[in-house]
Amino acid sequence: MFALDEQRLRTVSGSASGSVMLTCQRCLEPVSVDVEAEVNLAMVLNEEQAKNLPRYYDPLIVEAEDVELLSLIEDELILSLPLVAYHEDCSIQTSFGDVDEAARTQEKKPNPFSVLAELKNKADKS
Repeated sequence: MFALDEQRLRTVSGSASGSVMLTCQRCLEPVSVDVEAEVNLAMVLNEEQAKNLPRYYDPLIVEAEDVELLSLIEDELILSLPLVAYHEDCSIQTSFGDVDEAARTQEKKPNPFSVLAELKNKADKS
């Protein structure tokens, strides 16, 4: 909504919401994330005017150019995205391949420290 407030400031206020697909940072599968943005802007011509705005307004600097409403809403929605997107309950694959095969491979490998253990036993007996 475009309006003039009691201080005669041109304002833009409203809300936008939607759903976007992001990559889950746990399982790297797509996850749907709901985003919402509240917009409460006051139009100003320069940085000096922006510094003098009341705290409840964010500045929208318009320097003799048209304001693109679509990019304004897009920017606000991007700012409302979560830092990390993830599923509430996603199964993380922690091992690749057959678990039994990995256990058998570990059993077949000789312990590299077994030689040291034998040397220590011989030293203890002497």
